[in-house]
Amino acid sequence: MISVLLPSRGRPQPLTDTVSGLLDLADHPDGIQILIAADPDDTPTLHAALPGQATIWAAPQRYGYPRLHEYVNRLAEQAAGDWLMLWNDDARMLTAGWDHRIEEHEPAVLWPHSNDIATCNTFPIWPRAWTDHLGHVSLSPHCDSWIQYLGQTLGRHPRVNIDILHDRADLTGGHDDETRAESLAGYRTADYGSPAMDTARAADIASLRQYLTS
Repeated sequence: MISVLLPSRGRPQPLTDTVSGLLDLADHPDGIQILIAADPDDTPTLHAALPGQATIWAAPQRYGYPRLHEYVNRLAEQAAGDWLMLWNDDARMLTAGWDHRIEEHEPAVLWPHSNDIATCNTFPIWPRAWTDHLGHVSLSPHCDSWIQYLGQTLGRHPRVNIDILHDRADLTGGHDDETRAESLAGYRTADYGSPAMDTARAADIASLRQYLTS
């Protein structure tokens, strides 16, 4: 099983479209668990017309983009899959049988192809066992960068032959909305490179190295 971690706000139709696309293009849609985090004040998202395999979790409060990792960490606690995949409501899966391509890989942080920044793994896929061991996905709202760092530092960051369209305002002109504006105002304020975050990532690396060699 693959568990998809998907925080969303204010985009009920794009959310429905991306979830449907993931399931439609999967070889085994019954093996895909879609976990969505929504804010308690976001009624349209909480009542989105989603396929039956999608579960919406209402956060106890609105964390916002500066605390994006808190949504993701809580979703990961509910995951049942062997793999976790970070996903966005403005992403579109392009590859048929994408789930089968993940299953072919040894445990690692898999790096799909996308139209995003060439050096960024915006939609990482990684073993749930790693997150279970650490007790979190990320301690920073830059969840994708955190997971990518773990994979690169451990020497386990292979490409996976999966293509994704990131339909984001600065990349395609799509989804130029209030949610995008809030992300620019909040998500990028976190000091990902602060000494505290460097120390936390180093601790994750040390813990995972011990786990992987034990």
